[in-house]
Amino acid sequence: MRQDAIEKGMTGDSIQAMLRREGDGTYVCVDYLSMTPWQPDVYQIKKGRFPKKETTPETRIDEYCREQIVEWSFRVVDYFRIDREVVALSISFLDRFLAKCRCDRTSFKLAATTTLNLAVKLLHPCKLGELGILSDLSRGEFEMADVAGMENYILQTLSWQLHPPTSLAFSTLLLDYVFVDFPFEVSASDMDDIYDVSSFFCDLAVCDYFFVAIKPSSVGIAAIMNALEGMFGPNNRLEVEIRKSAKRLGLHQIVDLPAARNRLWDLYERSEECALHNKKIIQEEQGKTSNGNIFVKKMSAQHSPVSISGSVVSGELSHHNRSSTNIMRNKNSW
Repeated sequence: MRQDAIEKGMTGDSIQAMLRREGDGTYVCVDYLSMTPWQPDVYQIKKGRFPKKETTPETRIDEYCREQIVEWSFRVVDYFRIDREVVALSISFLDRFLAKCRCDRTSFKLAATTTLNLAVKLLHPCKLGELGILSDLSRGEFEMADVAGMENYILQTLSWQLHPPTSLAFSTLLLDYVFVDFPFEVSASDMDDIYDVSSFFCDLAVCDYFFVAIKPSSVGIAAIMNALEGMFGPNNRLEVEIRKSAKRLGLHQIVDLPAARNRLWDLYERSEECALHNKKIIQEEQGKTSNGNIFVKKMSAQHSPVSISGSVVSGELSHHNRSSTNIMRNKNSW
């Protein structure tokens, strides 16, 4: 019992530390796609290679560009079997960089390639050998000198602030905090699924520009709430315990939680995973009428949880035997 109390206290301290980091404004991002102009701009790093030119609708980055680069990032880490939180870290770097520095689509792709490499270097340096030289994935568009130059520029622009609290970290630690001495019986399988489905919703949030200005703590709690609702229905006893623990830790005054939950459900309902699950229900019931409730299932390793209607369908693209050339081809398709 004493060991449980120590573990619970340490987890609570970690959450409090992340909350302080989230609240000090260091890692706050803004709606940068609505900003004009940017100061400075990316053309300061390579005046010869990237000559400054007027941004046109064809070269300006938008939400679709960001969504595509996130999809590509998830495919890369899946291909190399790297922890998906690397993408959350990479996109945090990228979003905060874009809030301070103007890019066109070419320099945006270079910046995204660079932040992914930087995130792997920070979280899983042992994987750098497997990842190889990312410039090879660019099909000759960038050289390693470009990636190195961009990395230096991004680090300076971000003032070396490279450890943002992520929504996945919040959701995982909050679940750890609750399950240390949880008063109800929960099977090991259900517990694993709660972690996995919460992670699934956090991945969805990384893809959507809507969440750029939303606090990671809000997204993390929303992910847990949606996972529990999807698995056990609304007003379940687990959710009550999560809310109590969140209040105890100072996470209860989150004004954007309802909006985050609704947006995540909207993304889920348009995802490939939802379509696959609904198809499975129809097949299992053999034509019987479904009650229409969403029941989130554990993600299949062969399907990306980030594919939504209107985007590149990634179910067939996440297999580990896909070549790096094909991975980059999808990156260059927009």
